[in-house]
Amino acid sequence: MITNVEDAIRRVIAVNWKGEAIPPCGACREFMAQLMPEDYRSIEIMMDYEKERVVTLGDLTPEWWL
Repeated sequence: MITNVEDAIRRVIAVNWKGEAIPPCGACREFMAQLMPEDYRSIEIMMDYEKERVVTLGDLTPEWWL
């Protein structure tokens, strides 16, 4: 992503070793927030692929330090 000079994220899915969707780790959340300080709250995160449950990064980080 960074190598290709891309600087916007719309949707994210993190997957554990069992193939299950999980929330991104704190370091990944921080990276996304720093990459898009004005718009990070709108990044969609797939929480449950089978149930199509999506939350935003703003839902996961309501009181971010930026």
